[in-house]
Amino acid sequence: MRRDRLKAYRVKRDHTQESLALELGTDKKAVSRWESGQYSPNLETLIEISRILNVSADYLLGLSDNPTPQTRVDNLTEEELEVINALRQGEHMEAIKIIANHQKAV
Repeated sequence: MRRDRLKAYRVKRDHTQESLALELGTDKKAVSRWESGQYSPNLETLIEISRILNVSADYLLGLSDNPTPQTRVDNLTEEELEVINALRQGEHMEAIKIIANHQKAV
């Protein structure tokens, strides 16, 4: 893991080592060790770090220079899928209506 990237995104997302550790169900020492390069988190923890910090695991590992997580179809809401489908079909006003209706419901 690229320890510089982990720390940078932890700070960017307003997490202390302690707050990130708490969310991960671990202790501050573990986060400190990951950031110092002494240890690396296991796969499940890496996935959770990626989710919490909203950063690509590939970016944290140094496999990509793109920090943005890829959008996957399996984690989109029904409304998001409807908007995407409307936009793909060139129905921009329909997409706007879907968004507006969703905003009213929230």
